[in-house]
Amino acid sequence: MKLTCIVHYRTLWGETLYISGDSPTLGSWDEAKARPLTYTPDDQWLIELELPEPSPNALSYRYLVRDEEGRISRREGLLHHHITLRRDVDRTYAFDSWLDTPPDAPSFSVALLDVLKGHSPEAPILLSPDTPQITFQVFTSSVPRGAQLFLSGSSDTLGAWSRERMQRMHHLGGGRWAVTLPYHIEQGEERCREYKFVIQGISEETLQWEEGENRVVTITEETQGQDITITDGLAHFSSKPLRLSGCVVPLFALRGEQDFGIGDFGTLRGMIDLLSEAGMNALQLLPINDTTFTRGERDSYPYNAISVDALHPIYINLTQLPPLHDVELRARLEGAGAELRGKDTIDYPQVIHLKEEYLRALFDQEMRGQLPNEAFATFLREEERWLEPYAYYCLIRDKREGLPPSAWGDDRHYDLHRLRTTFSSVADTKTLLYHKWVQYLLHTQLTEVRDYARSRGIFLKGDLPIGVAPHGVEVWIAPELFHLEQSAGAPPDDFAVDGQNWGFPTYNWEAMAGDRFLWWRRRLEQLSHYFDALRIDHVLGFFRIWEVPRSEVSGLLGHFHPALPYTLEQWQDFLGDTPLIPLLTHPLIHREDLQSLLGRETLDDLVSQKLIYPTSEDKLYTLRHTSQQAYEDETIIEAVGGAATARLLSQLCTETALIRDPYSERYHPRIAWERSLLFQHWEPSLQEAWLKVSHDFYYVRHNALFRDTGYSRLSALVEQTGMLLCAEDLGMIPSTVPEVLHQLQILSLELERMPKDFTPNGWASPQLFPYHSIATTSTHDMPSLRGWWHSLPEDKRQAYLIEELGRSREEVPALLAQETLVYRLILQHYLTSPALGVLLPLSDWMSIEGNLAKQSPEEEQINHPEQADHYWAYRFPFSAETLLRDYPHWVQLIQQYIHHSNRSHRL
Repeated sequence: MKLTCIVHYRTLWGETLYISGDSPTLGSWDEAKARPLTYTPDDQWLIELELPEPSPNALSYRYLVRDEEGRISRREGLLHHHITLRRDVDRTYAFDSWLDTPPDAPSFSVALLDVLKGHSPEAPILLSPDTPQITFQVFTSSVPRGAQLFLSGSSDTLGAWSRERMQRMHHLGGGRWAVTLPYHIEQGEERCREYKFVIQGISEETLQWEEGENRVVTITEETQGQDITITDGLAHFSSKPLRLSGCVVPLFALRGEQDFGIGDFGTLRGMIDLLSEAGMNALQLLPINDTTFTRGERDSYPYNAISVDALHPIYINLTQLPPLHDVELRARLEGAGAELRGKDTIDYPQVIHLKEEYLRALFDQEMRGQLPNEAFATFLREEERWLEPYAYYCLIRDKREGLPPSAWGDDRHYDLHRLRTTFSSVADTKTLLYHKWVQYLLHTQLTEVRDYARSRGIFLKGDLPIGVAPHGVEVWIAPELFHLEQSAGAPPDDFAVDGQNWGFPTYNWEAMAGDRFLWWRRRLEQLSHYFDALRIDHVLGFFRIWEVPRSEVSGLLGHFHPALPYTLEQWQDFLGDTPLIPLLTHPLIHREDLQSLLGRETLDDLVSQKLIYPTSEDKLYTLRHTSQQAYEDETIIEAVGGAATARLLSQLCTETALIRDPYSERYHPRIAWERSLLFQHWEPSLQEAWLKVSHDFYYVRHNALFRDTGYSRLSALVEQTGMLLCAEDLGMIPSTVPEVLHQLQILSLELERMPKDFTPNGWASPQLFPYHSIATTSTHDMPSLRGWWHSLPEDKRQAYLIEELGRSREEVPALLAQETLVYRLILQHYLTSPALGVLLPLSDWMSIEGNLAKQSPEEEQINHPEQADHYWAYRFPFSAETLLRDYPHWVQLIQQYIHHSNRSHRL
């Protein structure tokens, strides 16, 4: 079969058009194997492809432009060309338009187009092989819920402009609409056809014709009798922008009337019902991947997944599974579940123990039945890529309890052939099958919940964590994709003044780029099985990551990667004629500060032991052990005189002004050095020189590098998925981040109390939030709305009411006395913002009803990021069923707010 692709594109001098696609003929999406097109007159580019037999049923492809040096200067983005082929046809012609990313790209996402507007993909319609066919394709997200897209044109086949004979188009997914028609040109008949696209509303009398000039297709003698596909680019319809609302919850925190002490896939149904009744559109969850390592409290951290593919067994809905035949065991486990359900917080170790005991008993029971069934066998085959290593990981993890893979002896290196030989006993084979079976159950349950949510007009929004556990599956099977000697973290901010050290290994992005970030693209594909939208956690990590050496604890000792650090010679030039430069690469502390912190006697003792020793500069000392990790060693703790002194010396390690770059002989300025002890002893001229260099380093020098890095990495994700992508872009933001997010149309996150630009009062007005954004009142890492309000002094509360909510001074005293009314005003303020989405934590939705304030404002904060060992045990005080049944006034109030702000999900 021959396929001829023709596209109109005006290139610059030296540029050439290429085609890349999903078949081997087109390079299997490997752009290095893309095929060049030939230029023909009138800015037409052409390629004739010989497709091997048996030819594929369909092809997906896109065009890209290379400059005269072979570099890709431009490529089509979000929208791909797709052509359906008939194997019994000798030749097919594809007349294409260049597909730019639409200006309203988020509206083409599965969340907004398929779920909210109800346009699920349909199968293409083909004619019999003996009938020449012409297919018209166009992209649009403007067809409202319940409406249809039609084609109308000048020929008899196209309906002769009659509204009764318009040709209905079918949505094939991703905003691509198509209709396939038979055609025949008689001798002497006009070969040009004019046509337009038309939206027919719910009422058949309502028609919206495409704007602009009529489109034209010409059937030439060459193409006569051949299959033709015309891809017309974007349809020209005007439509009002979508605005939606939703709720953010950690799944573990939900309550259900039959849960086993933690939120699970069963309790999600109750939340979906609640949101649908309240008129919301979205339910956002925190990560739900498996974190099981020790089965202790540390495993409660949802961002420390041992697998980016496997779901967490703790979220299984036991009530949906077949009952245990062992009546005594079932009664005991159900009784334990009821006891855990009654607790105010999660007892993570007990819950995971209970659920695993139930699952293992059920597995033994079902093994005597029809396991594996056909659906399970299909799951095993389709998910083998990640499921096989995950199952072996779980097997060995439980044999070598508490030990990371690096301590697994011969098993520390992943070798599937060796593993299959080593763990081939009946017991091991059964255990491997058990772990795969649990994942099958989780997959089945979550898929059913996703479908149920869609049926209620709700889309699920997942979370893409920036990190993976250092002891997890991914690091075990592909260590070359990570920098294991570095930990990911975050620089200091208002919530963590010493920065953060998350303990995750950082990514070897250079290695990942070799296959255009296949590891990430697979990760998104897996998440898209369950979610229609996605929060990109710490999106700054795609531009640059804050790396902290494994030998350190404090985020203050981190550095950006990639980065452009300086040599010591450059630092000498910046700071002038000072002998300090070589000394600044290690902790450097003034004697006055050492004496103040340690006391004279302890200081003298440590100096005598040469654990602290003087430098060549008067009154300046350094440490014998310069890494914080050293002060966790029992021998050193004893040598320095105990844990309290060891902690002080560990903290003094942060008194290092120049941080060594691990990839070069260069140095970064320590962040927030102006808050260090030594800085206070410097002369004003030296302080001024440092501040100048530091400010340029952190806020100017890397802008272009970060921009190009972020675009390269994020564009690969955008092109991979149909999910609605939303960035978590709070914190220390390089000025180029908004530029890239805007260019790729990834939604930003907007929070009133964390403005991204300077504001006189420290607040960002919701009325100024951009449309391509998600607005929220708080996140899991900060106080809830009530907690924030309670933290403000009264003068700040008064200022907020006047400056942000526009209340008069006379109204302020009454409002301060009616706290619930303040929260209602704040939520209305958010809902009337321009932001595409307003997704608020459940606690903040609950704040507008005083009777729901069963917890203190402080208890509502889910995570304290400044606490490295925080126990994620929060539970909401009410189940969704209780809220829906016992608080109808609250639900109705939310309905009213959403309706009045034009965010109703009835689109």
